[in-house]
Amino acid sequence: MRSEYVPFHFSFADPSPEALARVRAVPRGHLEDEKDYYILALVACGVLDGTDAAFRIRGFGRDDWAFDVGYDMSAFVEELPRLINALRSGREVELDLYSQGVERTLTFSPDGDRVLIRCVSRASWVPQPEVEVCDAGDLLGMCVRLAHDFAGAVSAVAPAIARLEPFERWRRGKV
Repeated sequence: MRSEYVPFHFSFADPSPEALARVRAVPRGHLEDEKDYYILALVACGVLDGTDAAFRIRGFGRDDWAFDVGYDMSAFVEELPRLINALRSGREVELDLYSQGVERTLTFSPDGDRVLIRCVSRASWVPQPEVEVCDAGDLLGMCVRLAHDFAGAVSAVAPAIARLEPFERWRRGKV
């Protein structure tokens, strides 16, 4: 049986008001390094993991990559600024989605008004197809929406982190 083509796409669903009410914000004093974006992204995703927020990514023959918000999403969010900058400047960029069970690398290669995305799995899963094509503007739009929506959710659950760069800038729509 032939599987239906599933185009590459990702999206973020904000936590519900009920879930936000249950989560305790991260106090500013508990942040290891306020300038280390990677640590801040990991902590922010960890706090959001206590809510019903969801990050969905699909493509390469799989409708749902089953990403959790706390760890799998953080690997993507850690690389989001580099991905946005590369898409805007027309440079190739590689994202290492390193979390156990995911273990794949996405390479985004600009090609005119589109982007070729190559997926290499380091686990038993095999991407079908190995390369997908996205409209460059649509892909950049998905990235900008993710940055903005993620920063808004972080603002609701961890204001101490949300006031730091780049989250504050993203929340204000300056991605």
